[in-house]
Amino acid sequence: MSQPHLVPVAEIDLDRDLIARCAAGDADALGLLYDRYGRVVFGVLHALLPSPEAAEEVVQDAFHSVWRRARDYDAAKGSVRTWLLAIARNAAIDWRRTRGKRSERERPLEEVSERADPAADDLVERAVRSERVRDALAALPPEQREVVVLSYYLGYTQEEIAQRTHAPVGTVKGRARLAMLKLRQTLAEER
Repeated sequence: MSQPHLVPVAEIDLDRDLIARCAAGDADALGLLYDRYGRVVFGVLHALLPSPEAAEEVVQDAFHSVWRRARDYDAAKGSVRTWLLAIARNAAIDWRRTRGKRSERERPLEEVSERADPAADDLVERAVRSERVRDALAALPPEQREVVVLSYYLGYTQEEIAQRTHAPVGTVKGRARLAMLKLRQTLAEER
């Protein structure tokens, strides 16, 4: 039986160190934090907001909030990743309340939620909290992980994933099938 994939202590320590450096005013640390989590935050925000441009804007707002609130981070309440994604989600909500309502071309948040699986928001939050699932996802090859995140957490259809990734639908289906088999196996071994 293979060992379950765990987040190395060095990774957790690095995240905490970067937050501490941000709290001390080290702008380079914020850049490193952005390099580590910018794509993840963008992916979540892109699913919640009407356009990639809006998601990019809110990513910047979220990391600006991280900079301002770095002293508030409490490791006892969760990982840096969980804290950062909660800030990003709140920034998306703020954006929708202010700038998002000004443009009639944009879809309401309810429409985005209807397109996705109704439980998608709950799944994202549970996945963020669940170190087991996160570790299992991290162990997948990048192409398979991307399909799982886009499909199960962000609510995209296999056809939409094929368009976004420029891969044939059959390839997307194969990646999804392999990823699910690996996730089941990894999570079953951990029990």
